[in-house]
Amino acid sequence: MASSASTGPKRQAQQYFTELILLTGLVMICWPRIQPVGTTRPLAAAVDRHLAIHDGVDSRPYRSTAAPVDALACAGLLQVTDRILSADDLREALSPLAPEENRNRTGIPPTRHLIWDNVFKKQRSACSERFQQAADTIVPTFRRTGKGGFRLPATGVGLRPEHIPACLPQELADRHLGFLSDTTPKMRRRAAAVFLVRRARGGGLDTAAQFLGINPENKRMGYTQLLNRRLRASGKARDFEQALDAITAELLKGPVIDYQHRREVLATWTLEPEDWQHILTRLPDLTSHRKPLSDDRRRLAVSAYIWTRVTEGEPDFAPCPPHIAPDPALRAVWTRERHNVFHWLRTTDHQPYYGALKPLLEAHAEHLAKAIDHCQ
Repeated sequence: MASSASTGPKRQAQQYFTELILLTGLVMICWPRIQPVGTTRPLAAAVDRHLAIHDGVDSRPYRSTAAPVDALACAGLLQVTDRILSADDLREALSPLAPEENRNRTGIPPTRHLIWDNVFKKQRSACSERFQQAADTIVPTFRRTGKGGFRLPATGVGLRPEHIPACLPQELADRHLGFLSDTTPKMRRRAAAVFLVRRARGGGLDTAAQFLGINPENKRMGYTQLLNRRLRASGKARDFEQALDAITAELLKGPVIDYQHRREVLATWTLEPEDWQHILTRLPDLTSHRKPLSDDRRRLAVSAYIWTRVTEGEPDFAPCPPHIAPDPALRAVWTRERHNVFHWLRTTDHQPYYGALKPLLEAHAEHLAKAIDHCQ
């Protein structure tokens, strides 16, 4: 037992030493930016002199990660590094070491990225889990199966991909994604879901979008090009990562829902005709000359609405009923009818008939969701 008890502190000391060495090199690379993190003036001056000497000898910026021979300079770097590692919020403390520069490859020479990334790849398993999770969002290349390989899942996420809704709930988006004011609300909710899935299962953004049922290529372009470009150009990439952290924490607090299972069950589902007729009997009589809802096209369009409520998906990605999907003309009619029904359900203040229909559809969706979850 004594041997086992002594293993913990020894392992922690080894991890701390590894992290100290890793960060000392990165602190030297980013020194002008992170100096305010804290050290005494004499020690900071010693670090400045050490870096100035190398800049003078080699006309390029200093790129070595080796600890300085000068004792004062070494002490200054270690002091800053120790304060970073001791921070309560390690991710926040690490972020000044590699903000946007480590994402878009601008601002500092690419060689500096390679030094940090390559060293971290080699030493990652020797670091503590806390350090690995904190560094997860600031090191862009280490989470891969190999050179040019697939991205690996992020460590310590705690959220499985099947538990992520395809379209982030509006209230979550309002709380955490408001800073993306130059992005449409639909794109914010869709993009957050895609990025969360990539965190949880690895791979690329296109693969994550396909997992969520976002299949049309023109719908996936924004993840790899538009949104990433905007985040980098606006300096909001770090804010977006922190927003994903907060969203993940909220999803983990709520009930665990297997949205992937719901999507699979409802892939070919439509509202049964008898259920549709039962809903219609509970609606008020029409007092206008509007066309009644009872035709089959409305039943199929309403099925798409129920699908979005059960799966937390987007109307654009509701599966077309299989018996009309092969026919382009019938599919076009279904798409148009679905669009109309969704519009009327969103404007129930001016559509009393749909105002009465909407809660009936919500109740049916809730009952269907419980039945699917119960049969897992």
